[in-house]
Amino acid sequence: MNDTTLNLIEAERKAEDSAAKNHPEVFELVETMMNLYATGFKLVGNPSNKPIENPSSKNRDIGRVWLFLVARSFHSILCSVELMRRGYYAQAMTLIRMVIEAYFLCGNCEKDKAIMDALLRNEPNRQRGKIKLPTWKTYAKNMNALGWYDNDYVFACQFSHSSYLSLGVMTTEINPTHRRLEFVPFYEAMPFVACSKLLLRNGLLMTVFLGKMLGDLSNDDVKAWHANKNKAIEDTQRWLDGLKERYGGQ
Repeated sequence: MNDTTLNLIEAERKAEDSAAKNHPEVFELVETMMNLYATGFKLVGNPSNKPIENPSSKNRDIGRVWLFLVARSFHSILCSVELMRRGYYAQAMTLIRMVIEAYFLCGNCEKDKAIMDALLRNEPNRQRGKIKLPTWKTYAKNMNALGWYDNDYVFACQFSHSSYLSLGVMTTEINPTHRRLEFVPFYEAMPFVACSKLLLRNGLLMTVFLGKMLGDLSNDDVKAWHANKNKAIEDTQRWLDGLKERYGGQ
């Protein structure tokens, strides 16, 4: 290993240590949320033994889209947590934005067959020509989630795109009027908290669709899952309320 590699590993380790020391409650909430996903997937089961093509009903299409997008969001959340704990905040937020987009798609596919055709059967095939698709704002409006779009999605986009904010998180303050670009990641409280807020809020939001796939089954395990989901939401909301009191904002 060269010096650059060693410096990078050390920088990531320092960022991880600072995040764990300053925000233990975040990692507890994240662990609870990830266990909720894992348990939910086990209860739903894996449809991979059934053909995706030519599904027998619209409801089966909807369930498949939900399951694929929830599973993809689960992967995005896992990667996002690893990035933000190491100080890669803009990159973590980009993955969180993908989760928000999955939420908008899940909330629209029941009424918009084009979403299911595009995701499950690649129809129409985008490679054959330019296709005008609805905007994310339109999807949000269709499901009465414009507030979510204006707050979480627009904010996440500022990190995903090259912007003053996404570049600023790579700098540290030298004095009140000057900042310095850092080439290795580092811990900073505010961007870590911003990532945590959106990660937990939108990660739990996607479990709603996991819950819809489980339905109102009388199975004791399913009942316990719904109870755990509700408790996770309540615990996270208390944490979010505490942030409002401390920092203000949404």
